[in-house]
Amino acid sequence: MIVFQPNINQPTQELVAEALKAMMEHPANIELVDNYRKMKRQMAEAEARQTVEDFVKEVVAYDDYKRWLASELKKDERRTKKRMPGSDLERVKLYITQKKSSLPAIIPTITHFAESKDRWGRIGLWRVQQYGYLSGLAVVDGDHVPNVEERVSEWLQREDFKDLGIVCIFITPSGEGVKVIFIAHEDWGNLQDNAYTMAEKLGILEYADGQTKNSDHAHFIPKMDDVKYIDWEELFNYQNPAYEEKYGEAYRRGESEPTIPRWQELERQRKEARKQTAGTVTAQPTAAAAPQAETSVEFSEEDEAFIKVLNEHYGPSLPPHTKHDTMQTETSHWLCYFNDNDPQKAIAMAYRLDWVKNWNPNPGEVEDLCQSAAKKKLLTRYPKALKELMDKAGINLEQSMADTKNISPLAILPFDRWCDTIESFFDVYPCLREVCEPHPRRLWPFLLFASAAMMGTCMDLCYYYFYANESERTRLNYIIWGVGDPTSGKHSLERLMNLLLAPIIAESEIADDSTNTWKSETDAKGANKEKDLRPEIFNRMFGYRSSNSEFIRSMISCKEEVDGEMMGRHMVTCSSEKDLEIGRSGSWISKSNMVLLSFHGEYDDQHYANKQSVSGRYRVFWNMMETFTPPTLKLIVNERSVNSGLDTRTATIPMGEDDFKMIPLRRKEDSKTAEYNETLKQWAYRLDQRRGELPIWPLVEHVHKWCDDRRAIAEFNDRDKADWLLVKRVPYYGLNISAPYIDMRHWEERENTGTYTPDDVDCSLVDLVLDIQYRTQHYWYYDLHRMYYDNQLRDAAQQRRRTNKFVECFRQLPEEFTTEVFAQTFGYANNRSGQKTLERLQKDKAIERTMRGKYKKLVSEL
Repeated sequence: MIVFQPNINQPTQELVAEALKAMMEHPANIELVDNYRKMKRQMAEAEARQTVEDFVKEVVAYDDYKRWLASELKKDERRTKKRMPGSDLERVKLYITQKKSSLPAIIPTITHFAESKDRWGRIGLWRVQQYGYLSGLAVVDGDHVPNVEERVSEWLQREDFKDLGIVCIFITPSGEGVKVIFIAHEDWGNLQDNAYTMAEKLGILEYADGQTKNSDHAHFIPKMDDVKYIDWEELFNYQNPAYEEKYGEAYRRGESEPTIPRWQELERQRKEARKQTAGTVTAQPTAAAAPQAETSVEFSEEDEAFIKVLNEHYGPSLPPHTKHDTMQTETSHWLCYFNDNDPQKAIAMAYRLDWVKNWNPNPGEVEDLCQSAAKKKLLTRYPKALKELMDKAGINLEQSMADTKNISPLAILPFDRWCDTIESFFDVYPCLREVCEPHPRRLWPFLLFASAAMMGTCMDLCYYYFYANESERTRLNYIIWGVGDPTSGKHSLERLMNLLLAPIIAESEIADDSTNTWKSETDAKGANKEKDLRPEIFNRMFGYRSSNSEFIRSMISCKEEVDGEMMGRHMVTCSSEKDLEIGRSGSWISKSNMVLLSFHGEYDDQHYANKQSVSGRYRVFWNMMETFTPPTLKLIVNERSVNSGLDTRTATIPMGEDDFKMIPLRRKEDSKTAEYNETLKQWAYRLDQRRGELPIWPLVEHVHKWCDDRRAIAEFNDRDKADWLLVKRVPYYGLNISAPYIDMRHWEERENTGTYTPDDVDCSLVDLVLDIQYRTQHYWYYDLHRMYYDNQLRDAAQQRRRTNKFVECFRQLPEEFTTEVFAQTFGYANNRSGQKTLERLQKDKAIERTMRGKYKKLVSEL
């Protein structure tokens, strides 16, 4: 049994003979192969005849090319750094090489893959070597084999052909290579050892490609006419458990290099040859990479300038013990950031660096490091050192991003990936489908946050313990802001409020009725009559037109004992029209201090002389879900207010731009919305009864590791204080947004056993929330905080320039000095003249005497 991929972005599936035949005979696949082969030949002929310009003009006129270009340019609009080449020639070359990537691909070396998650958290049988199990088949990949048809004919006529164990031979889609699938020999070694041995026996060792070293390497299917030999029975039914037992674990550990010394030496020689390659480099994908089209990397003038500057920066060589670390921690990340995380181009640039040419890394080491850097995407801005190099090269790629706030959030943030991940969780987490599906996709990230905040408010008597203060209960606190233009869907918050806050709304209506009755009866009795006591029923839903006295009265009085400790209930504000209220006195302005205190549930107090107000000290528990427009956000968070810390306490989620699509026309009886609404309301009442500790400590450990990884990145980025500031509070939302959905998913388990254990799927949800919160915080607030810290540095520099002569003389003193040096530095006529100054500095603990006539500085600055 072998597996295949319909395309490189889908999970693997079991392949049967009938399916392979159908794919190889399918007209669309035959057309793809013929066009790819034809256009490669035409391009080569045009280059030979020096008529490339005419050929390019011809291709640009193709309708298929125009459709492809429009699609690629649309994808490119969402990238901060464009990947599409600028010239028609480069675009045509890319168009030709990408044709092959549309073909299905088979993986004959693997019987099956175990389930794993892709980078978006989707579970499936993904093509990952770590989860693959060997079939016992191996593959020779002959690249650019001359006279390939004649060679294959010679192989088929060999007397020992059957003894070679070959099960399939076919010409590659390029028409210039050949694939030979054969039964692997245990005594020959692992897959790469087998490939080289078989290539030698067939006389094509010099053309054998090293890509087959990875067990999960995929091979694009040919058309049926290009299949020169196939044993259907052996290809689909052969399996050697002994080979899997001997080599399978090694491959799952990532050990896919040759094991035979002879082939190890061949790899080393080929690697040395690659080092000498200049101009263009063909990148080899690693185990985790998807198959790349056969293409050469061409460098623009800008690329060449950057390579030149890097060579000047590093020099011709580095100390041997620093080479791997330099490539791993710095160079690979710089190259990937410069190339917008394109590993192929980063690898090509790496081999153009002088110090890499003089390095002797293990085979594939540079490739793996660059692939890893491209996958991690650690850099979110230019490090200071790299920016200086870019400026030196005259490259200013950030210029196009100078006014990012005028760019649609959908073009900057990975909304499509987020929405795909949310959709993959529809059947995993209760209520998520019901929350999102009735609304446009661009609203789903905001709806995920807003709905979780409302659910968490219902279960506000739950708590957990967080690493920042492990001895104190951490509550489910939220400040959710949805930012969008008029008609962007802010009304969706109203729907969720009426459903997910239904228990709190019902309680508040009872409280309002009771309070209104009391007010009416009190007024009717007149001024000299004895007044009834106010009923002890309190409202928790507060809009902007609420008095502070009523708000604080409820906050002080609404408490309940949980696990032996009194816990304050959360007040709630939910508004889809914050724009109308932001400037009104007695609304936002007078409560702004409580907004800041609410994030950690910190203490506040009130003591007024009037009889109507309640006096006391209280903890602020106040959850807010609000939507408004970008201009309102600028009124709340700007250069003057950014240092208050309000912005990092919020989840500020863009709601995207209108997609110019009509809402589907559905009859009431055809809509599922009523059913969805009832489900949400039922869950709201269930969550309202939830009490006690949430068993989510494994998730606390998970976000702690995420935060530490981001801290390391911020430190790597020249100790980026702005980035580190934004990172610190992201874990709170990672947990608080995920907690209600995770609790609902494990509801039955908790009902039966009293607890539950979060699993990898729950970690995937947390990762999604962390990514959304971190990226949106960067989108809205990073520049403001960068400006804040840059201004601090500038002010400090100005302050230093204003220091007096005495401070400057002290700064010039060495760490240890004599009385003679001191007198000379301060300009005294003799040693005795400065004695009183030395005594004063000793008294101020700025210096200390080590022995007679010798002193040591205790501080560097006065």
